[in-house]
Amino acid sequence: MKKAPLLVSVLVMLLTSCQQKPAPVAVDPEAVKAELAIFMDEYNAAYKVLDINKMTALFNDDALFLGTDPAEIWDKNQIIDYFLSSGFDSTTILEFEIDRREIRVAADGNSAIIVEQFYVPLMSPKIAVRCIDKVVKTGDGWKFDFISWNMIPRNEDLPKLNAVLE
Repeated sequence: MKKAPLLVSVLVMLLTSCQQKPAPVAVDPEAVKAELAIFMDEYNAAYKVLDINKMTALFNDDALFLGTDPAEIWDKNQIIDYFLSSGFDSTTILEFEIDRREIRVAADGNSAIIVEQFYVPLMSPKIAVRCIDKVVKTGDGWKFDFISWNMIPRNEDLPKLNAVLE
């Protein structure tokens, strides 16, 4: 009777150690980066004209969104409500050009971190925006899992900003 647990343990170890490991899939990070650059260009084009349907179709249902204000922490439904209630109409065009884009692809090629920097004159012509995104590959293509918009003043401007805020 005491041998049964030992025998079961040995069998479990043998079965798990003898299973074949899946072969690693070779990922071409440059090809994934090129694919993601197209994805981001399409998203930014929709964002500039506030095509909310096109934008939100690219969001995972459980995605997290962080705005530039500390109180702005949204889920997908909340960000949709924010966009719809923002007061922009069909004539609003958000002007911005991406100054810098960095894409870091995960080793398995199924997710990536994308950082974009740009100025949005409507928000501030003097303080840049840095958008940090996490995207994941799904059966429908790439989807946003996380987006964080951040105002990024230059370090030399911080004393001036602090003085204004006093």
